[in-house]
Amino acid sequence: MSTATLTSLAMLKVNVDQGRDYLDYLRPFIVQILVNHKPDPVTDWVVRDHLRSEFGLEIPERAVQVVLKRLARCYPLAREAGVYRITGTMADPGIAAKKSKADRHIQAVVSGLMDFSRGAAKQVLTPDDAVSAICAFLTEFNIPCIRAYLRGTAIPTPAVKHGSDVVLVSQYAMQLQGTDPERFESFMVVVQGHMLANALLCPDLHDAPRTYNGVTFYLDTPLLVRRLGLEGESRRVACESLITLVKNLGGTVAAFAHSRDELDGVLRGAAQHVDSTGGRGNIVFEARRKGLTRSDLLLMVGKLDEELANAGIELRDTPRHIEDFQIDETAFEKSLQDEVSYVNPRAREHDINSVRSIYVLRAHTAPTKLEKCKAVLVTSNGGFANAAYEYGQRHEESRAVSSVITDFSLANMAWLKAPMGAPNIPMTEMLAFAYAALRPTPELLDKYATEIDRLEKQGIISARDHQLLRSSTVAQEELMHLTLGDENALTSETITETLRRVTSEISSDADEKLFAEQEAHQNTQAELALQRDRDAGLKRRIYWRCRRRAGSCAWAVSGLLGFFLIVGLLAGIGLQSTNQFWGWVVTCGSGILAVVSLANLVLGTTVRGWHESVRDRCLTWHLKREAATIGIDLESVA
Repeated sequence: MSTATLTSLAMLKVNVDQGRDYLDYLRPFIVQILVNHKPDPVTDWVVRDHLRSEFGLEIPERAVQVVLKRLARCYPLAREAGVYRITGTMADPGIAAKKSKADRHIQAVVSGLMDFSRGAAKQVLTPDDAVSAICAFLTEFNIPCIRAYLRGTAIPTPAVKHGSDVVLVSQYAMQLQGTDPERFESFMVVVQGHMLANALLCPDLHDAPRTYNGVTFYLDTPLLVRRLGLEGESRRVACESLITLVKNLGGTVAAFAHSRDELDGVLRGAAQHVDSTGGRGNIVFEARRKGLTRSDLLLMVGKLDEELANAGIELRDTPRHIEDFQIDETAFEKSLQDEVSYVNPRAREHDINSVRSIYVLRAHTAPTKLEKCKAVLVTSNGGFANAAYEYGQRHEESRAVSSVITDFSLANMAWLKAPMGAPNIPMTEMLAFAYAALRPTPELLDKYATEIDRLEKQGIISARDHQLLRSSTVAQEELMHLTLGDENALTSETITETLRRVTSEISSDADEKLFAEQEAHQNTQAELALQRDRDAGLKRRIYWRCRRRAGSCAWAVSGLLGFFLIVGLLAGIGLQSTNQFWGWVVTCGSGILAVVSLANLVLGTTVRGWHESVRDRCLTWHLKREAATIGIDLESVA
């Protein structure tokens, strides 16, 4: 795979001009194709193929159709017999300059990955290999199981995808975050561009409401665990940022009572195993890393309701069973078995109960957009979301909008509604994924446990070494560094090297010089993170403040317009006034009513559309004014 895909993603950028929808990001690419190749006729599939070959983007034909229709309004492009033809000279959109700047970002990221890999378990030898690894990483950030999206990702599917590539790039991203802010920004340019490109996968998104008013998002138990910080700080921050954004967009975030009960059981189970050498799982791993004890976890159990309330999550009673709105639980359970491997059967029962509850809450409705669905379950499990989606295709209540969506799908779609209102969403989502990718899979841990048991029985490692390898969080981290998550790379030599590194790490704790260096590095990381948070927080406050002002302005103007329209209607049924001022008002009302009626007849303009246009223009003006006053670039990556 060439660098064309990454370069194109780096060229996509948040635009401060409000009112432009997602497909406007695609316009300059298509215009450049028409200028360079002058296809005759201009068809959807021809443009689609050029987008793939020239810019490395996999865009559905329906999205191309919408953009061509828009271009025909302002470019010499005429539709004849169902196809478009170029009828004049088209101005060059000047993509070359943007491409040159984007290339610099890509070269920095690619060369950095090649340098980083020299000290990793897998060396990246060529730029093409580096690009393939980065693309494999980016394809994990897709939007599955939502019918509106024609594809899951705008990146062409890699011919061969290695899990080790994803782990390697995750390690690289985490290293950049703490040591190389400039190259980390270049990396985030690509990640943000990919999230913007996801919007190009659906030609209907430009009609979607801009808020989630009236929609309740129910978090499943694993997301509640993340929000409480029990799976690492990066995952907690990502979940917190998502909740804040959804609530700013008018949505409600809640959890079912049975999910709260499941959370209680999960924490009690983790508390029982946190001190055991056989204890596993993300909660146990994170508790050991933080030095939490059994008592600490049990104390958290006693404060669950308070913790969830402080996190902005409402607790809702689980809907009772209503025969008319129940799902076929046996059929859905079979769908789940094809997608999800449950260690605990009770977890499957809770998931089925959650999906059943969403169907009850959507009773008598058949939503066509997420923004109008009333209720939806949010999960971190893509297999669970896929099972619910496939099952839902047989039911009107969830055919267009699945009962379950992934947290990244929601984060991406919500961020697209207000990218300047949550500038850190791409970074928090990326870091949360990278952190998770660096955790060993259950399959790798099983093989690891079997291998160290064998080595102890053979006398190659001592009982103390065995205990250290089983319970040390450092051992699991080193295991991922040495294997990149590949089970085939796990050998007795790998375990011996893991043990050597762990014991070396323990003995080096007494090395004051090394300790000072580590402390200085951690302080630098903290300072960089603090500065990023400050910048993102400033942009976030500016955006929402300007959005409130723009909303007030639009309602004031719309109220005035509504007043004149009412007066115009009254004048139409004979209202008159001898007072000079009110006579002028009646005349103006009649005139405005006539203009609005004509605009609606000819252009299809509505009062609601006009209100949104005024709001967007006011928001753009306020944003540019605030940015100029403070001296901040709102379009830059956070």
